[in-house]
Amino acid sequence: MATIIASSTLAMGAVGMFASLPTKAFAEETIKNKAEQVPYRNVMYYGDWSIWGGQDNFYPKNFDASLYTHLNYAFIAMDANGELILTDKDAAFGAPVGNADVGWDNALSGLIPAFTAIKSKNKNLKIGISLGGWSKSANFSLIAANPEKRKNYINNILKFIKYTGMDFVDVDWEYPNSQREPDKVDNKNDDGTPHAGPADKQNFITLMRELRAGLDKQGSELSKRYELTCALPGTPAQLEQGIDVEELFKIIDFGNMMTYDMNGAWSEKSSHQTALYANPKAPNNYSVETVINYLQSKNVPSNKIVIGAAMYSRGWNTVEKGNNPEQPGLFQDAAITNKDADLTPSRGANNELPLANGDGGRAGGVWSYRKIDELKKKVPDLKEYWDDAAKAPYLYSESTKQFFTFDNVKSIQYKTAFVKEKQLGGVISWMASQDKDGTGSGKRNELSSAIKQGLYGDQKIPEVVTLDKSQLKIDVKTNVVKTDSGKDGYGISIANQESLLSGNVALGAASKFYFTVKKPTFVITMKDGSTLEKGDYKSGEVTEKDGKTYVNIATQYDGRYIAPGASAEFKLATKGGAEVNISNIKKIELLQYFDNDTLLASQTIFGDDTPGVSVPTISGVQDVTIKLGDTFDPKAGVKAVDKTDGDLTNKITIAGSVDTNKVGTYPLTYSVKNSSNQENVATRKVFVVESESKPSTPQNVNIANVTKDSATISWDASQSASGIKEYQLKISGGGQTIDFVTSKTNQLVTGLRANTAYTIEVTAVSVLGQVSDIAKGSFNTQKEEASGSQEWSATKVYNGGEIVTYKGAQYKAKWWTQGNVPDDAASTESGSNPWQKL
Repeated sequence: MATIIASSTLAMGAVGMFASLPTKAFAEETIKNKAEQVPYRNVMYYGDWSIWGGQDNFYPKNFDASLYTHLNYAFIAMDANGELILTDKDAAFGAPVGNADVGWDNALSGLIPAFTAIKSKNKNLKIGISLGGWSKSANFSLIAANPEKRKNYINNILKFIKYTGMDFVDVDWEYPNSQREPDKVDNKNDDGTPHAGPADKQNFITLMRELRAGLDKQGSELSKRYELTCALPGTPAQLEQGIDVEELFKIIDFGNMMTYDMNGAWSEKSSHQTALYANPKAPNNYSVETVINYLQSKNVPSNKIVIGAAMYSRGWNTVEKGNNPEQPGLFQDAAITNKDADLTPSRGANNELPLANGDGGRAGGVWSYRKIDELKKKVPDLKEYWDDAAKAPYLYSESTKQFFTFDNVKSIQYKTAFVKEKQLGGVISWMASQDKDGTGSGKRNELSSAIKQGLYGDQKIPEVVTLDKSQLKIDVKTNVVKTDSGKDGYGISIANQESLLSGNVALGAASKFYFTVKKPTFVITMKDGSTLEKGDYKSGEVTEKDGKTYVNIATQYDGRYIAPGASAEFKLATKGGAEVNISNIKKIELLQYFDNDTLLASQTIFGDDTPGVSVPTISGVQDVTIKLGDTFDPKAGVKAVDKTDGDLTNKITIAGSVDTNKVGTYPLTYSVKNSSNQENVATRKVFVVESESKPSTPQNVNIANVTKDSATISWDASQSASGIKEYQLKISGGGQTIDFVTSKTNQLVTGLRANTAYTIEVTAVSVLGQVSDIAKGSFNTQKEEASGSQEWSATKVYNGGEIVTYKGAQYKAKWWTQGNVPDDAASTESGSNPWQKL
């Protein structure tokens, strides 16, 4: 076939245009739909429960926004169908959160409106929502596995972040392919992860790809670029079990590595929970450096890796001193001498707050960093030590034998230096309310300041944030009326034509914030340059500036908000007896405020109809492989759409050519501009390859590192003319069938059953879709370790992990139990049986 030349527009055609009410005037310039990056990220979580007494009422005013690049609102939950759930509606949209002039349950109440106000005054700060979290990740597995549920979930996320002015979405799935029972002792609202399984690994990638596509589409429509991030586990084993990090980091903007909670009261020996380096004497190699090395071995870009810092402690109740007088208590045995709220025996030290069943019921030695000084007073000989190998501090009392691990300013300084040395992406911290007000300023910022200082020094964090444009449907009517003085004047009626969403509490609350006109000021420009004055009490405070009239109706109680479907009216008088002429009104702008100093949004609602700026989107441009001699149409499936101009497919320009009669790689560049001269560009590669037979069969299938519940499978790479797209694995045995799709030549398989025979089938799939013959293998998992096995007794207390024998079968305790019969059918069926049959 002849060479295809594609270097001009696809076709010329008229494109319909329409004007929309502007939010502001934009210069004629090319705007690329790309994210503005800062050198380093200082990311902070803000738990919605921080505003209540347990965290001493930490309000946004106590948050030093100048120190951060990203603020994560934690958390937004979801049901099994992808409907969003506010874990605390009052915290999100109901409480005054320290703003006396806001009050309860209005359009500016709650943390999320307050966050938008913070962003408005601090252009260095992006705000976003964190989805899921430790206690609300149960439904991720169900949603990610179902195309319709994924679509619904993503659509709801997109609506929520549009209505709340968010800049990014943080997915906190804890964790894919990691099943656990709910811990109702620690949190009565904990859902566990009962649906987790091996399919999560691929489904997670699918969910993230579709969410990324949705964010890009909405971002193009709103002329902004949303970021997508993830909170990820801090150890290689957890990552390997459930996350394809190579694929994930191709999708996300950066990953927040939770390199904290790596050790704690669940560990048999004391150690650091958030060490920078692994001390060779430690019971494990958990550290920041360990997980960074793992990620870099997986080709993850260093500047996308954000490491964790802990603004709280973890602690053990009774730890032996050991033989090292310089570092007493470090890496020593921890005895079980305490009890949780449900009387389960525990190694953990008491927490900052009293144990309460269902609300912090696990003893874990958890103290906010701001309360460490109180902890030292409580335990007078609690002394601070420094592990120079790990670059980590800890506290130990030789009298009580209590041990606490945490971050301090010194360890933070080493972490930020490590970030810069390794050219990483920054630091993520949990959480804002736990930091310390070290200066008496009212801002809890001691560790946060150390992070910012370590990353940026005395320089300010760059300002990269712009406010979202308001696009409310507002109807304005003007007429001649009698003012309160009896003279003719201007009557202005403002009608909010929006409506609230119903059917979902989260989206309903978000839409109330978005669609309500909040503390409005109207700016009126007259064609003759004149200004106006107060005509009735409803006009509130009327002032003039730069030849414009400012009408602040929010100074009147009834003028503070214009709800969807409601309206407001006011009158203005001319000065010096000037004639009233409706046609003299040139423009009316709407300014919405959070308080007197904080502008939230602006838009023109009358006159001067200037089209808003949008950026066109291009879809259908992906790399493609074709066989030698096949036909190829570079236009097929490619579309361009613009919010203002509509379908711009016929305006696409393609640069490059493809010779389908010659093997090779051919780059094509697609570009399109709208009527506002805004451009989007997309590229693809077309691979022309020889016709091929099926790929070679994978050779030397090998099974290694077999345990009772896992194995690592590897094989030699297959060969194909077009290249290998993926390998498909099927592992079968014991009533299980586990499928994997991977681009690698090895796969860790978890969730297997002990003492079970498994068969393996491996096939290779070429880029052109050809499938190889099946390579086969087999292996047996190891038997369940039965050391310490004993006959079950109805009167004995068993802790999680203990193994017993009952009626000739072995059972393992999932948690603390006494008197529960191991083979009880009813509790087994309901999932409440504390025993697992081996």
